[in-house]
Amino acid sequence: MKIRDLHVLVVLLLLAGCGYHHPASRPAEVGAISIHAATWENRTNEIALEGFLLQKTADWLQQSRLFRLEVDPNRADYLLSGTIMSVNNPATAYNSGDRATTLKAWMKVSYHLTARATGKPLWEVNDTVRERSFLAGEDAVRNRSNKEEALAVIADELAEQIYLKLLTSLSEATVEETKLK
Repeated sequence: MKIRDLHVLVVLLLLAGCGYHHPASRPAEVGAISIHAATWENRTNEIALEGFLLQKTADWLQQSRLFRLEVDPNRADYLLSGTIMSVNNPATAYNSGDRATTLKAWMKVSYHLTARATGKPLWEVNDTVRERSFLAGEDAVRNRSNKEEALAVIADELAEQIYLKLLTSLSEATVEETKLK
């Protein structure tokens, strides 16, 4: 076999894929769990943080075909909602001139999942705190930009945490429902 033929074979194998799929993924049209993710209640003065957190959550949910986002809460199997309780950014490091060099963005949130049909909560996470350090900027604009980047990372981490909790709890619930039938 020539090297060129080997290259063609490798390319064809790569294009064909290996057929692996995540065991929790399945086509959305075959019994996907519909979730209505409501806009988060924002009790802070951080403008648009609730929308950003909702978008990050939606991004994570769309990674699995196990879930289908439902715009209409009356058509969803489950309702996901949350509250941003507080955001703070205390200084954590100072230079020799007693000027803050590192700040910490932290966000305190609560969120829960409710079965729409029964109105009963499946789970609730209260007062969880996520934090991320960021450099203090030389001016207010850079400081704000660094803080927003830190809050974006926190929002993504929270959305991932929610996704994983949904994945484990609803996958287990689906298995239990199947056993009961």
